[in-house]
Amino acid sequence: MKTELSSSTSPAHSSRQRPGSACEECRRRKVRCDRQRPQCQVCYESGLECKISTTRLPRGPRKGQLRTLRTRIGRFVFSKSSRTLAERVAALERCLADQHPEINQQMTALLDDPELDCESEEDHLREINGYREGTTATEDRRTGTKSPRSPGSPRSGLVSELTRADLDQLYFDRVHPFAPILQRWRYHIWSKQHKKSEGQTCLQYAMWTVAASLSAQFRSLRDSLYQETRRMLDALDSQTQRADPNGSIEQAQAWVLICVYEYMQLSPLQAWMSAGRCCRLVLGMRLYELDDPNNPVMVARDQETSLIDWTGLEERRRTFWMAYSLDRFISFHNALPFTLNEQLIATRLPVPEEEFQAGHPAVTQYLSEVMARGNTDNVLPISSFSECIVLATICGRALAHRQKVAVEQISVSGDVAVFEGFWSRHQWLHDMLNYRIRLLSTSPQVDPMLMFARIVAQTMVLFLHSVLESITWKTGDHLLGIIEYERLCVMAAHEVVKLVKLQGQLGYFKVHPLTPIPLMMCTEFFAGHGYLDAGFDGMLQDVLACLQDLDRVKNAAQSPREPIPA
Repeated sequence: MKTELSSSTSPAHSSRQRPGSACEECRRRKVRCDRQRPQCQVCYESGLECKISTTRLPRGPRKGQLRTLRTRIGRFVFSKSSRTLAERVAALERCLADQHPEINQQMTALLDDPELDCESEEDHLREINGYREGTTATEDRRTGTKSPRSPGSPRSGLVSELTRADLDQLYFDRVHPFAPILQRWRYHIWSKQHKKSEGQTCLQYAMWTVAASLSAQFRSLRDSLYQETRRMLDALDSQTQRADPNGSIEQAQAWVLICVYEYMQLSPLQAWMSAGRCCRLVLGMRLYELDDPNNPVMVARDQETSLIDWTGLEERRRTFWMAYSLDRFISFHNALPFTLNEQLIATRLPVPEEEFQAGHPAVTQYLSEVMARGNTDNVLPISSFSECIVLATICGRALAHRQKVAVEQISVSGDVAVFEGFWSRHQWLHDMLNYRIRLLSTSPQVDPMLMFARIVAQTMVLFLHSVLESITWKTGDHLLGIIEYERLCVMAAHEVVKLVKLQGQLGYFKVHPLTPIPLMMCTEFFAGHGYLDAGFDGMLQDVLACLQDLDRVKNAAQSPREPIPA
C-alpha cells in the first residue's frame, strides 16, 4: 500500500527537500512534497497525475507591485506628452505582460528619467483613487464619452483633509447653534469612514458650504462648494425619483443647510423654492408623524425600546422641525403659501441640546400642546430651538390671518359673524405673543436662537398692527381697541431696538441668518408710523445699521472685524 511505501522511506529522504524537486500539485497547494515516485502521497490521495517540471520561470514582483507599476505607468502616459516617453512606456508594458527578464532594468531606467517627478510608493497609493478619476476624465474628454463616476459623488481635490477638519470645526462653532440638526459625536463617527453614502457626502459638502460662508478665511471656497453641493443634490434627486422616492435623512439635512445658505447669499425667493423641495422630501419620509401613537411604526418601536436609536430618531425630529421653521419664516418673508400643514404634525418638539449631544433619551411635548396652553397653565420649559418653532408657528398663523382678512373683505364684506371671527383670531394671536414674550424675558440664556425668537416675538406685535390697519370695516368700539394696540406697538418697537443692540455683542458671525426677516419688517413699520413716536427715525437708523452689518457677512472681506479695503 501507499502508506506502507511512505513509512519505509529512508530517513535521508526526510531531510530538507531540494529546490525544484516538488511536484506541480504540491507547489500549487503550497505543501511539502514527499517526492515519492511515480506518485507522491498528495497526488495519490487526490487521484491526480504527479508531474514534475524542471523549468522554472523567474520570480516575479511582489504581490500588488505589478498593479501598482501599471497604475504609475498609466499616470506617466497621461501626464507626459513626450512621444519618446510613450514609446518607452509601451515597450515596458509589453515586458510586464510577457514577464520579460529585463523588467527590472527597464523600470529603473524609466523611473530614473530626469523628466519625471516620482513620489514614494506610499504617497502614490494614497493617490490611486484620485488618479483613476483623473485619467477617466481625461479619456472622456478625448473620446467624448460620459464618466462612469456616480453623479452624486463629489469632484476630487476640491477640499483638502486639513481644510475639511477646519470647516467641520467651524460648522459646529458657527452654524450648529442656529441649525442644530446633527449630533456631533455621531457625525464624527461616520465622517471618518472611508466609504460613505452619497447622501452623507452631499451633507458634508452642504455643511462646508455654510461654514465657509461664515468665515473670512474660507470665503474663496464658498461658491465652488455651493455649486458642487447643488450638483450632487440634483443628482441625488434624480436617483431618488427612480430608486427610493423617500430619499435619505442626510439628503434632507443637506437641503436644510443649502436653504439657509441661499437665503444668506443668494435671494429669499431662491431659498423659498429650496425650502419647498426640502419640505416635500421630509413629507415623503413621513417625518411629520414620527411620534404618532397610532402609527404602526411607533407601536412596534414602543414594544422594543431597547433597540431604538434615540440619537438617530432625534436627528430626524430636528431635521423636520428645521424644515418646518424655514418653511414658515421664509414664506413669511415672501408672503407666500406654506408647504407643511401644521394640523398634520404628530412629531414631538426637540429635546434640549445637552440631552441631544449626550445621547440621553427624553420625552418632550407636542407642538399642539404648547400652542393650546393658556396663561394660567403650568409652564413646562422648552429649549431655544423649540421656542423658535413656536414663534415660527405664530408667524405662520399671523400670515394666514392677514391673507384670510384680504379674502374676507372681498367676498363677505359687512358680515358681522366674519368680523367677529377676525377679532377672535386677532386677540388670540396677541395673547399668545404676550405670553411667549413674558416667558422669553425670564430666560437667563443668551444664544443666537433665543435672541432671534425674542426679536421675532416683538416684531410680530408690529405685524399684527399692520393687519388691523388693513381692514375697512371698523366700528367705534374696535377703533378704541386699535388705539390700545398702537401703544403696545410703540413698546414693542423700543424693545426690538434694544434687542438689536444686545445682539451685536454676540458677533456678526453668530447672529441667526434669518434675522433680516423681522428687521426688514421693522424698517417698514418705522418708516410708515413716525406719527406714533418721535424716536422712530432714530430707531430706523439703528435697525438699518444692523442690516448693513449683517449684509457684510455675505462678503467677509468687508466684515467689520477686518479693515475695509480702500
